Amino acid sequence: MIINILLSLLPFIIRRFILRLQGHKVGKGVKLGFGAILNVKGKVYLDDYCCIGALSYIKSDDFYLGSHSKISSFVYINTPKVNIGKDVKISNFVIIRSGHLSNNSQLFLGDLVHIFPFVMIDTSRKVYIDEEAGIGPHCNIFTHSSYKSILQGYPVTYGDVSIGKRVELTYNVFVAPGVTIGDDAICAYGSYVNKDIPEGVMAAGLPAVIKRNKEQIIHNIKIDDNYIKITLEKIINEYRDNIILITKRKPLSIHLCISQDVILDQNNSIYVLYNSKIIKRQIIKYAVFDISQRKCYNHNLNQIDFEGFRKYLSRYGIRFITGEII
Repeated sequence: MIINILLSLLPFIIRRFILRLQGHKVGKGVKLGFGAILNVKGKVYLDDYCCIGALSYIKSDDFYLGSHSKISSFVYINTPKVNIGKDVKISNFVIIRSGHLSNNSQLFLGDLVHIFPFVMIDTSRKVYIDEEAGIGPHCNIFTHSSYKSILQGYPVTYGDVSIGKRVELTYNVFVAPGVTIGDDAICAYGSYVNKDIPEGVMAAGLPAVIKRNKEQIIHNIKIDDNYIKITLEKIINEYRDNIILITKRKPLSIHLCISQDVILDQNNSIYVLYNSKIIKRQIIKYAVFDISQRKCYNHNLNQIDFEGFRKYLSRYGIRFITGEII
């Protein structure tokens, strides 16, 4: 432990050399903040451009962090098996720990999962959170319920927790052991979830019960190319207005391409594609956001412009895996 603390104080270029010398995988563009401690017995795999913030602590037998994922500062992870996908964000002051260790103590986070600040996740048993799920501030996920003596008749419960794709735990939600939450479900503020929640519904209450089904939540509209075009145009125009208001500078040129072959021919531009294909590139500074493929690419464009537009799209639930230029 003392050695790990001392290593955490070294410049990252030296730490990277030591990690690789120990047989660990450290990809290109990886960042380890000052005082970030990796106390891992087995293998460490840090994929390209991932980041672990300052003064975070990770204790594990095996640890995998996917490309472009970020663990913020002051995060505590103590779980034997940790597998974190691509473009995941774990915010400040999150605690993930195995209170009661077992052979099934592990954490799996799919691509694009966002864990908001002050979340507590108990991984005494397996916690599986699938892609694009959002775990809101002050939520708690527990895989054990045991404190009072079983010899006095009190219940003792252990069970895996599975949270599906694009699930939203809004704020201060408690998920009990053994619960499965289906894809696209929403658990409203302050809910106590102690039973399985079907996919696509909104649940709320103490305990949580189904309040609305998916048909009652989503807008009764026809999703076609025209709807996609109008909606994206509105978002892009709002972004332009906000950039001018906030930064007092002229926004980049943004090109919306719907169902067409695309030639990239304007430098310092952002291209938003839907059902479109790039057939030619004639420029060296651009970014591409491919809605259909759910991927984005940055080719020499200013990183502030790239991330700013990406974050603005995420306000509307439009998210992307960071890809390589193809």
